[in-house]
This record gives sequence, structure tokens and C-alpha cells, in this order.
Amino acid sequence: MPFPFQEALSFSDHLLAAGLYFLFALAGACVCGGSVFTLIAGLRASESMDPRWDSLALSCAKTTRALAAGAACPLGLGLWVVMMAQRPRMMEQLHSIFLAPALLGLLLFAAGLCFSHQYVASWGRDRHESRLHSAWGLISAVGFWGAAAVLVSICAFSVHTGGWVAKPTLWNAFWNPAFPAAFLTWAAVSISAFGAFGLLYAAARKDGAWRAALAHELGKWMAGGAAAGVPGWIWWGISLPESANQKPVFWLVAAAVAATAALGGIAYRWGVRAPEGHGRRHAGAASALVVLLMAAFGWAYVEAKGNFQIHRYMYRNGVIIEEAEDSNRTGLWNIVNLGEPVPAQAELGAFSFRAQCMACHADWVKPQDPARLPRFRLKGDALRFLGEMRSKHPPYPLLAGAPEERRALAAYLETLIAKSGRTLASRPEPPAGNKPAAPSAMDSIASPGDAEKRPENPEAGKPEAVEKGAALPVLPSPGAVQAPKRAQEAKAPEKEVRAIGSPAPPAVAPSAEKPGEAGGVSPVSSSPPGDGQDAESASKAGTPPGEKSGITAPPAPSNNGAPDAESPADGESVSAVFSPPDDSPDAEKPEEKNSP
Repeated sequence: MPFPFQEALSFSDHLLAAGLYFLFALAGACVCGGSVFTLIAGLRASESMDPRWDSLALSCAKTTRALAAGAACPLGLGLWVVMMAQRPRMMEQLHSIFLAPALLGLLLFAAGLCFSHQYVASWGRDRHESRLHSAWGLISAVGFWGAAAVLVSICAFSVHTGGWVAKPTLWNAFWNPAFPAAFLTWAAVSISAFGAFGLLYAAARKDGAWRAALAHELGKWMAGGAAAGVPGWIWWGISLPESANQKPVFWLVAAAVAATAALGGIAYRWGVRAPEGHGRRHAGAASALVVLLMAAFGWAYVEAKGNFQIHRYMYRNGVIIEEAEDSNRTGLWNIVNLGEPVPAQAELGAFSFRAQCMACHADWVKPQDPARLPRFRLKGDALRFLGEMRSKHPPYPLLAGAPEERRALAAYLETLIAKSGRTLASRPEPPAGNKPAAPSAMDSIASPGDAEKRPENPEAGKPEAVEKGAALPVLPSPGAVQAPKRAQEAKAPEKEVRAIGSPAPPAVAPSAEKPGEAGGVSPVSSSPPGDGQDAESASKAGTPPGEKSGITAPPAPSNNGAPDAESPADGESVSAVFSPPDDSPDAEKPEEKNSP
């Protein structure tokens, strides 16, 4: 099913989404907590027949109804629209998974709002004798808490899918591993939130006895909520799966536990034990701690998701893990824009960036400090990085898309770097010609001491071209510094022999027993750097079928030379491997000893 990818999101867009989420969570918590305190105040009014409790219960009911209709409902609708614009694929999947619970949650919220209105409208003198009136208040509270449970379950599911991936049933989705702890934490935050704001209301009362009674009642429930919130936060942190953001989540949970414990201490000290000393500064401190708790709740929820929007099911960029392999074959463009021709490289690269990178790196498309962009130094590093993401960079999501989309994405990243004012250096190109030139033998076998001697004899490492079967010149001992003479190229009808070195005099033979000093090397790859694919595939791509390597076993080379090797025909590559000196007669016949 085609779906639109999110466009570039500015800082104000992210701030709008975060603000809507925070306000919606705070309004929802106050609605749930207010419905509970409405019932508590109504019970106190029935027991004591104090009109002040009756008035408080009516005020709580009206406040809860106003928050539900005027704050939670529009904020929830606005947050849904923003999430659909920013995370369309995630919202599409969540709607398909939680369609029945989401509809049930909407019905519960609507029922809570309707019964809350009926509870306020039927307020009268004989309400204490009417059980129906109390039932309306109870049904209203159940509706609000049921709707909150559905929302908490959806949020917890996007953090930890649990057994739903193996068995995708509705119950496994709703009752995911993080839901019980998340709902317990939500209940504690809701009670604490409305209780803290209730302390502000109590601090403004002029009657000292009435103020102490309110603080005492609110303090008891707030202390109970904090006592449930501390283990709830710890339980929630333990139930989260491991992710790349484990350390920030740990510190956020620790901060939430500390804030909950401090809130419980304030409620117990100036609410339960000494309500007469309750003042506005204590209520202000409790309200600030509630705001901190709500911020930590949202922040920890975002950080806990890591690279996933739905853990082990969907990446943050909207790519479902099971669909990543299919998109590698068909391409993202063909999945999203069915029937439309593939655009040019620039537009295709921008599309690939929006599809897979925009979710986490939206600020890259705007002019800014070049240091915040990828720290690639050479042209082609971007393509190499994209090809190695799966094997060498597991914290990143799987890169989806056809090879041409990856190349277009790499070119687009280099364009962003160039626009920021930073210049990428050109990668050294291999020598011209069909066959790649193998590195000089001296470059591979030289020891640190030889490296110091090399500038004195720059021509020592150059090969000499001689006729096939011609005698090789004998170079002096390693102590003497003498440049080898270049022979004229012979025109051979079949093959050309490239002499890489020459045998050393017998006096140097004992040193050949130490490969580290005389030049024992490992095979030298002649393939140029890859274009972003794995090293194994790049090496295979650079070696045509039927390649034949010429390997000889001459006597040990001197510091200024290397053994000769038979040069392959055009189109073949060279793999130079050197062996210790061999005094056998076969050593004088390099043409007959060409084993790999």
C-alpha cells in the first residue's frame, strides 16, 4: 500500500509535536485523577454532610468535564493529526493492529464524557439518597480510565511488542510486557498530578481548618500514589528491552523515581503528618515535581524506542523489518510510487533520504554547521558506509532500497556536505588500463629500516621488462646502493614477462631464512577500493573468471629487488606471492613452476 513519507521537519515542528504530547498527557492525567477525587469528595460529603465537601465534589466534577471536553479531546485529535503527518507508516500499522481496542477506547471516552455531564447536571439535594447518581459518577470514572488504558497499551506496544511478533493476536498486542508497569506508573502520575494541583487550591483557602482537612485528604492519596509510583517506574524500566539508548533511559527512569519519592515525601510531611503547616510553597514544589514527572514520562518513552517505532517490527523510518529484503530487490520507489518512472539521480537520492534518514536526521537538509553532517572525508565514503551498515554498523536500521537508490542516496549526502561548505577530497584512482597494477613488491616487504633507504634509491622498486627466457641481471649486495638499469621492452608474440626482482648472491642466502628481514610477504590484492559493497563481493567483482596467477620461486630477493613473476595476458590480474630461496634445479626454471 503506497504511503507518503514525511517531509523535512523543522525544529518548530518537533517542538509542536512534543508540546502537544506533553499537554495531552497532562490533561489526560488530570481527567483520570479528577474523576477519582470527585468520587472521594462525594463520599466525604455523604459521610459528614458538610456542604463544603459537597461543593468540592461538584467543583471536581465540573473541572474533570471541562478538561475532558476542552483539553483532552482537542489535544488528542491534534496529536493524532501531527503523528499521522510525521509517522504515517507507524500510525497505519498501529491502526491496523489496535483497530478494535481503539474504537473501544473512543466509546469509553465518549461514555465517560456523557456520564460526567449527567453526573453534574443531576446534582441536587437528594443526590445522597440516589444510588443512580453515584453510579453515573462511577461509570464516568471507569470510562475515562478505560480509554487511558487503551492509549497506554498502544504506547507500551510501540516500545516492546513481546510475543506479538511470534503470535500476532490482539491479546498479545494489548497485554504486552511493558503494559502493566506502564499503566501502574500512569495511575500513580494521575493521582499525584490532580492531588498536587488540589494542594494549590487548598493553599488558597482562608479557613485554616478547612485548608488542613483538604491538605490531609489530598496528602493521603498523593502519598499512596507515590508509594505505587516508585515500584511502578522501576518495574517499567526493567520491562523495557535493550536498545542503543539504554543509558539515557536509565537516567530518565532514575530521575522519575527520585521525583516521585520527593513528591511522596512532601505529601506525607505537609499533608498527612502536619497539614496545618501546609502552604503555597509546598504546593508549588509538588506541582513542579508533577511537571517534571510528565516530562520524564514522555522523554523516556521516546528514548526507549531507540531505532524502532514498533520494537522488533518497524524501524523509526517506517520500514517494516520483514519488508526490508523485498525492498532491496524491487526498490523503495517502485513500492511507494507504483507505475511512475524512476526519476533522475538527484530526485531519487532526495527521495531515499526522506524515506530512510529524515526521521532521525531532518536537520541535515538545512544550512548549518558542517561538523553536524556525516564526517566523510573522501568521495565514495558515503557509498562505502551505506554498503557496510548491515555488517559493521548494527545500531543503524537496515538500509532498504535497490542498488541505484543507494548510489543516489550517497550522491545526495555528498551534495548536502558540499552545500554546507565542506569539501570532499577525491579518492585516488587506480592506474589507467584494463588490468589493475599490483603494488610494488618493495612496498609490501620493506621493513622500517628499508623505508628509510628507499628515498635514496627511488628506482629500486621499478620492475624491468626483459624478453622471455633472458638472463636476469645480478644486483650487488644489500649494502651497496645502486639503481637497477631498465631494459628495453621486448616484443613477444604471446606473453610479456615483467621482472620484479633478481636473485641475490650466495652470500646473502642465510638472511633469507628470516622472512621478516628478507622480504617474506602475504598475498597482495590488486583490486581497487570497493564502491560501498562488502569487501568479499568487491574482490569477487574485480577478479574475472578464469584468472591465472603467475607464481615463481626464485632465490631470496635483495633489498633492491624482487623475484620475477610471469605476467599474465591482457585482462588477467597479478597476485604476487614470494617464497624462500630454493637451491633446487627447478628454481632456475621459473616458467615450469607456476603453482598458486
